[in-house]
Amino acid sequence: MKHATSNQVQLKHRIIHALSYEAILLILGTPILSWVLNKDLAHTGVLWVIMSVIAMLWNMAFNFGFEKIEYKMQWERTLSVRILHAIGFEGGLIIFTVPIIAWMMDISFWQALILDIALAMCIVVYTFIFQWCYDAIMAKYFGIGRSSAPR
Repeated sequence: MKHATSNQVQLKHRIIHALSYEAILLILGTPILSWVLNKDLAHTGVLWVIMSVIAMLWNMAFNFGFEKIEYKMQWERTLSVRILHAIGFEGGLIIFTVPIIAWMMDISFWQALILDIALAMCIVVYTFIFQWCYDAIMAKYFGIGRSSAPR
């Protein structure tokens, strides 16, 4: 029987992390965005799916880089590191999503930027909560990662 390498396990957990993050956000975000923009669920759902695919790719790339820095700098997952992670992730994502929002919602670049910033502010909170819960679940049930206890 062949055993999975450490890199294979890490890749598996990155995929689980990204898919669970985006699936929960899609389920929560689509109806809220539909209500706020007064657009049908199909329209906002397609936008969320496109943004989710972009976000999953960004999530994997960003977390890979962030964790490399975190390891090199020997950071612990303190409150300030979690805030830095959430803001860095969402700030980078805005660069990719504003043009898509403008095009899909048929609004100006500036309107899309304002909408994306508003979404990002909400998603920063979601990211913070999700990451904390994910770390706690992985540590408690799988013995992987760090404790989620605030320091």
